[in-house]
Parts: sequence; C-alpha cells; structure tokens
Amino acid sequence: MNPQQQRRVDSLTNHLCASSNESFYLSMNNTDASLRELVIRAQTQRNEKNSRTLKGLEELKTLVGKEIGTSSYFKITQDRVNSFAESTGDFQWIHIDPERATNESPFGGPIAHGFLTLSLAPMFAEEVMPNVEGIKYGVNYGFNKIRFLSPVPVGGNLRCKFELQELTSVSGGNVDAPKGTIRTQAIIDKEIEMYRDKSNENKIKMPESTKERQEVLRQHEDFSSLKFENELKIQEEKANKEIKEGKHEEALKRLYWILTKTPYDVHIRLQRATLLQEMSRFEEAIKDCDKVIKTSLDGEYLSESYTLKGLCFMRMGKYHESIIAFERSLLLINDPKVLDLKKKVEILLYPETVIVPTYEDDYEFFKGVSSTLMDNATVQSSQTHGRGIFATRDMDEEELLFEIPAIISIPTNLVKNKVEKHDSDHCYHCQLSLKPLSLENEKEISKSKEFFKIQETLHRLTNLPVGDISGVGCPSCNEAVFCSNDCYSEGIQHHSLVCSGKNSFHNYLLKFYHECEKLDDDTKSIYLLMLRLFSIQFNAGDQNSPLRPMELDGFIKRLVHSTPTKKHSTPLTRQDNKMFQLMKNIFMNREITTDIFQRVKSIVQLNALIFPTSTIRVLSERNPMDELGWNFDFEEVQSRTVFSILQQASFFNHSCEPNIFIATPVVNDKSIRFCTRRPIKKGEELFITYLDGFDLDTETRKTILNTTHMFTCKCPSCTNNKTIKSLSIID
Repeated sequence: MNPQQQRRVDSLTNHLCASSNESFYLSMNNTDASLRELVIRAQTQRNEKNSRTLKGLEELKTLVGKEIGTSSYFKITQDRVNSFAESTGDFQWIHIDPERATNESPFGGPIAHGFLTLSLAPMFAEEVMPNVEGIKYGVNYGFNKIRFLSPVPVGGNLRCKFELQELTSVSGGNVDAPKGTIRTQAIIDKEIEMYRDKSNENKIKMPESTKERQEVLRQHEDFSSLKFENELKIQEEKANKEIKEGKHEEALKRLYWILTKTPYDVHIRLQRATLLQEMSRFEEAIKDCDKVIKTSLDGEYLSESYTLKGLCFMRMGKYHESIIAFERSLLLINDPKVLDLKKKVEILLYPETVIVPTYEDDYEFFKGVSSTLMDNATVQSSQTHGRGIFATRDMDEEELLFEIPAIISIPTNLVKNKVEKHDSDHCYHCQLSLKPLSLENEKEISKSKEFFKIQETLHRLTNLPVGDISGVGCPSCNEAVFCSNDCYSEGIQHHSLVCSGKNSFHNYLLKFYHECEKLDDDTKSIYLLMLRLFSIQFNAGDQNSPLRPMELDGFIKRLVHSTPTKKHSTPLTRQDNKMFQLMKNIFMNREITTDIFQRVKSIVQLNALIFPTSTIRVLSERNPMDELGWNFDFEEVQSRTVFSILQQASFFNHSCEPNIFIATPVVNDKSIRFCTRRPIKKGEELFITYLDGFDLDTETRKTILNTTHMFTCKCPSCTNNKTIKSLSIID
C-alpha cells in the first residue's frame, strides 16, 4: 500500500469509526480482507450520502434556516499539524512540540492550528452539501464571523455541522448568481478532551479488542453523539431556569455536571463563575476565571473573566487586586460599566472625605429651616453625620411630619428608564402632569346637571383640576411648558438660562445634550440635574464686572459634598472635563471653576433622591340616592419618576431601619409629604433610607453606601448583620 492509499484508508476509517459510533483506533498496518471490506463499506455510505441532488435553486431555498447535515469525524494527526505548520510558517510550540505542550501547555498536549480546523471545511462540505442542478461551480465569498472557541487536541476527532442561513441573488459585472450564507460549526470528539484533562489522574486507556472498547465507551458515555450534545443543551437550559428562579444550589450542581463532560467549555465555566460570585463563593469563582484565562483565546471571554475576578476581589475587600483585574479587562474591551466599577473600587481604596460645611450664620439659617417643619421637627447637630432632623413632639404611626417642596427636579421616563431633557406632558417647574386628574365616564358625567358641583367637589378633595391643563409654553423654545401663570413666573427666569431657543449658547447646549445621550442613565441624570442646578445659582463680586464667578446660594452651599483625599487627588476625568467645558460655555456670563463643578457634582450625588410621581384616576359609579348622582373612588396611577434635590429633607440622615417615608401620591415636586413609619418619641432623630431594593444583606448595603454616599452605616441592622427584605423611601 503506497502512502497515498494509506492516507485514504486512514481518512475513510475515521469516517467509519464515527458513523458507527465506535470511537476506537484501527491499526493502519492491518491490511487484511476485513479491513478492506470496512473501507469499501465506508466509501459506499459516503457516496450514498452525497448522492442527494436538488432540482435547482428553488428546491435549495426550501433548506434556508434548516440544518443540511453533519459530516463524519476526521482525525487530527500530528503529521497533518506539522505539514500545516510547514505550509503557513506557524511553528508555535503548542502545535508542533508534543513533549513541551504536554508538560507546559494548559491544554495538556499539542493542539491544531485554528486555521487548520477552518481549512478542513471544504472537505467536510464535499461530504455533506447536496448537488444542485444548474450550478456549474461555486466560489468562497468570504466569512462573516469566525471564532475558535475550543482547542482541538492532536489525536482528536473533528466533524462539521452545516446550516443554510440565507440564499440571495447578487450581481457582479456581467454575472447574476445566487449567494448563500452557510453557518458551520466544528464539533470536537469529547472523548479525546476527557483523555487530555490533566485533572483526571485515572486517564482512560482504551483496550485493544473491539468489545472491550465498546464497554469502556458505554461506561464513560458517548461524547461524540448528537444525543449527548442535545442532553448538554437541555441541562444548560435547566440550569438557566433554576438561576432565574433563585435555585442556585441546584443550578450549580447542574453546571458542575456539564463541566465534567465538557471541561473546555468556557461559556459554561464563566456561567458557573458568575453564579459562584453571586453566591459569595469568591475563591471558587476566581479559579474558574483563571481556567478560562489560561484556555481561551477569545477577547470577550477573557474580558468577562477579568471583570468577574475584579468583582470577586472587590467584594473580598482586596481592592488593589480588583483594580488590576478591571484594568486588564479594559485593555481587552473598553466597557464603560467596567470603568465605573474600577472607579468605585478606587473610591473604596482611597475614600473621599465627606465635608459637612459650617458657616457663622448656621444657627440662624437652620432656625429658619426648622420654622417650616410644621412644629413637628427641627434641624440640629447629630452624632450620626454632623447634623440631622429631630422630632419636637411625640408622634403616632403614619402621621404627617411635614410637607415640603423640591429645590430642583428633572423628569425620568419610567418606561424607557431614560432621563428626558424636555417633557411637554408635565410642568417644567413643578413636574405636575398636565392631566393630573382623569374622570371615569367623563363624557356621561359632563352631561349631568350637577357637573359643575362634581368638578368643585373633586377639586376640593384632591386640590387638582378635572381634565386637561392647557399650560403656558416658553415663547423662545416651545419645549418647556408650565402648568400655571404662577409656575411660569417662578420658573421662566431659570429656564431662560438653559433654553435651547437662546442663540448665544444654542450650539453648546445641543452638544451638551448630545454628550448626555452617550452616557448611562445614572451618569446622564447627574449632569442634567447639574445643568438645572447651575441655572438657579447667582453671580458674585462686582456687578460692573463683565465676568463674575458663580456662587452657590445659601441652601446649596450648606449641603454635604466630598473631596478627594491627598493620596488620590486627581484632576477631572475625561468625561467630566468635557461636560465642564460645555457648561462653562453655556453659562459664559458666570465663571464656573473646576472646584465649583466638582462640588456641585458631589452635592448631586450625595443629596439627590429619586421617587415616583402620580396622576389620580377617579372611579365613578351611578348612585341615584346620592346628591350628585354618582359615587366616586380614587386610584393612584404612577406617571413617571423625578430626580430631585429637596429642601429641608436634604438634612435627613440614613438608616437601614428608617422611621420616615415619602407618602404617595406625589402629584408634583412642590408638595412632598413625609410621614412616620412607626410611633416617634420627642427628641428622637428622624431617618430616611438612601437605598432601594429587595433582600439586601449587610455586605450589599455596605458596598452601595460606601460607593454612593461614602460612609458606613452603623444602624442596628448593620451591626447585627441582618438581611432586610425591602427598602424604599416610598411607602
């Protein structure tokens, strides 16, 4: 038998082994009649498989979106790998040096070149793809996406699955021809991977006899069968479902089982690492990430592995290691979310100093603030955080503490979770809906003789008008709408400073909004609220000077803010500097310094609250016995949320066991009601919560508060390591 015949028999024998599901080695030195008979049988099977002929392109179109077929297995030998290295000049030791690859490579032995695997596609296609009448020849149009997700070990068996994804007609020069998009997937014989796994000390040694080999394969499962691949998919789907249902232990056991069968599946390993991180099993999660880093060449998987390692280190309090992991992830993929995580860890490593400003006139100022709290509370010194709000009398549960307005608010769309710069359905100044009260059966009720009385009654009960409010629009931009003449008078002066209809800074304002659109919702809302906050500040210094510095008003300047520590004093970030320059140009008549910019940003981050606003739906039912002819009931309908800095409420301190909440409905930001959650004693400090969420354990609460508000809570729940089922400023 000459070498060419030998290679042909070798190839056909591999096809035969796969098609009969007997993954055992047949000696090529055996040239007896039985072997020749097997070779002939394999050739016959292949010819039968390739004998399928389609009647033109119309029949080929019926295969779009369907799997065409899967080839037989082909064995990857060291000789073939060496020949490919000679042809391409790629002599990396992980391919051509078996001894070194076995000892040093994470794969446990030599692996095939990725492009060698790809170059076998035409051979597999010859076996699987049907003949099409009327087609003279085909050309390779190119590749849409290629990924080498798993290493192919030398000695492993490989096959290819083909699926016709698309069939279109293209024109080139004088030629009209069909173009097909074929999806291919290379499948590795998993038995060879199990054999290569270094962690398996009892490596499988295949016996010589066929019967004994089949018994071994039955014991260790048929890793090459499509049935087994389907089983893996089913188990993965079950694991995903269990994760969604919170059955983490069950899902983890299933992922462990999958990885015993497919130890090089980086997708499953990362899924397990993510689950382990959520279960606070950080060391195990890090080991899985390290395994992916050693075995994968895919940038997305590597970046995700480093990100997961960074999260684990962060939650373990190993901030230096966490920063290094996030930096390596960012080198692979510049993900803004990972950059934010890195910044949070830097804050934890180099915590900024929270400043509680004090002024000579504080006593008089806080005395004035306290006079607006309905004689129920006062602002005074607090051991918790410098100053706080305290009860001035005993109060019952769910009793109104006080009702206050917001200094400034911006709207947030509840459906899209996207901060809006303008909203024609709500008042620009007070956030009131322009249809705050909707009446069920309004057309029928409007025909009633008592309709005027009904309107008066509903207005008296809700302090809201029935029907639509026409509103007063800004004459310059026609974007900002005010619910009344009073709101227009109070709000138009501040709005004019950020009105897009003003030509002097129109371009800068458009650039500012354009930059905001690129940001995530949380960052975007901070900059938009800063813009509105700057609009209500004033000029300091000589009034005759053409350029005067901006000065914070008496209330804003007293709000807590942060400043970087000396060890980690950094200039503005690239994004902050871009927004700073734009705001300087928008408010060009008032000089904004970097110190003012940083201070206002930290004021927003530390003091702004998010809460929902609502409209009122009046439910109506006929009642001839009633004076008005109708019975009415009221239903709260959540409209959207607002991001606000409140006046007196900015002096509330936080507790994970708050005794104060915002009562609903909140129809506008000028009448926000704070009520007691439980009975309050005179002199007791009043707390709200800065957190929002469910099943918050102490570690999670500590991490959030440290990164967002830069302090550690010492309330009884945190001291006693208590998990809290639900926290919200709204009740």
